[in-house]
Amino acid sequence: MNDEDKRQESTERKASFNMMKFVATIFAIALIVAAIWFFFLTPGDPSAVAG
Repeated sequence: MNDEDKRQESTERKASFNMMKFVATIFAIALIVAAIWFFFLTPGDPSAVAG
C-alpha cells in the first residue's frame, strides 16, 4: 500500500465518522424538538375522555 492509498483510507475514515456525527446531531435535535412539542406545545386536554 503506498502513501496515497493510506491517505485516502484515512480521509474516508474521517469523512465516515464526521457524517455519523452529523446524522447523530440531527437526530438528537429532532428528538429534542419532538419532546418540546409533545410536552409543552400540545394543545387541548390530554385525557382520553374529555368531559
